[in-house]
Amino acid sequence: MEAAVLHSLGEFHTELVDIPSINEDEVLIKVKYCGICGSDVPRAMSHGARKYPLILGHEFAGVVEKKGVNVGHLAVGDRVVVAPLIPCNKCEYCLSSNYGLCDDYNIIGTGSDGAFAEYVKAPKNHVLQLDDRIDFETAAGIEPATIAYHAVQKAAIQPGETVVVMGCGPIGQLTIQWARIFGAAKIIAVDIFEEKLDKAKELGATFTFNAKLCNPVEEIIKNTGLGADVVIETAGSSITQQQSILSAKKKGRVIFLGITHIGIDLEEKTMDHIMRGELKIQGSWNSYTAPYPGIAWKASLDFMAKGQLEFKSMISHKISIDEVGEYIKGMADRSLRFNKVLVSLDRADKKTDDKEKEIVLASS
Repeated sequence: MEAAVLHSLGEFHTELVDIPSINEDEVLIKVKYCGICGSDVPRAMSHGARKYPLILGHEFAGVVEKKGVNVGHLAVGDRVVVAPLIPCNKCEYCLSSNYGLCDDYNIIGTGSDGAFAEYVKAPKNHVLQLDDRIDFETAAGIEPATIAYHAVQKAAIQPGETVVVMGCGPIGQLTIQWARIFGAAKIIAVDIFEEKLDKAKELGATFTFNAKLCNPVEEIIKNTGLGADVVIETAGSSITQQQSILSAKKKGRVIFLGITHIGIDLEEKTMDHIMRGELKIQGSWNSYTAPYPGIAWKASLDFMAKGQLEFKSMISHKISIDEVGEYIKGMADRSLRFNKVLVSLDRADKKTDDKEKEIVLASS
């Protein structure tokens, strides 16, 4: 099969590799689409992977190609999505059903080969059938949708409350939608890119602020009077983490969802607000609960099937396996303007792309 293989930092090669073999409890999936996660970028370009060579890709959907003899709930040809985190099921956290906090987990596409390839294998209990109303492109957004759900659930949003979302990339855009579904009366979105703020408004944000053009904390306080009931930080920036704390009202809840990869040096006024305002600050990590993979997955499948959780319009690029290395490099150095990038293994997409290229060549 064809796959984009990461050999070292920034070194991708498109190669022919063996199709994974499966055991009696596994499923072989023919990949249709796989999203490039924000975490894939530092994994490939700066912080390094857990092993080399490695096929990345954990946000994927496809079709059952083959199944082990112990797989009873699926049939060859079924349309599926995969919950990629494989917990150890032995540590204290797993035994307490906090699978996302497992001390010794694997994620398909980070600790074992993933879905930037034509085929990928997964344990049977991680493979979920898709409702016929969910197309494959939308299904590639289910895993990131569960990450956003997990954070919004931790925020315990009450109907009528004001929610701020700091950072309007794909996770922020999904967070905005979940905040609306959970009953937020006012949703304020903050980013530094106008196109992302436009998309945020389209997906349910009530107000948007460009942090390059204003002081977002001051604008949020003006807009709300006392500050927001809930602030969810998705950008993964120490700057927006401080702004999130300062944007919350007293007794407010702040959820850190974005990953900074660096520490945060709290200013005196920020620390003072945490203490005197009795803020609740909480991290959010993964999305897995009991019964595995948990309520975040059940909810994401349900609301996508009902058309109340949008992903397809968030897709900015659909690329081939050959383009993975080029696009991840562009995402890392910001030479690429993007929203959500999907790696397409769908032949229909390739035919469309080839036809478009023919039209361009004929007219040039």
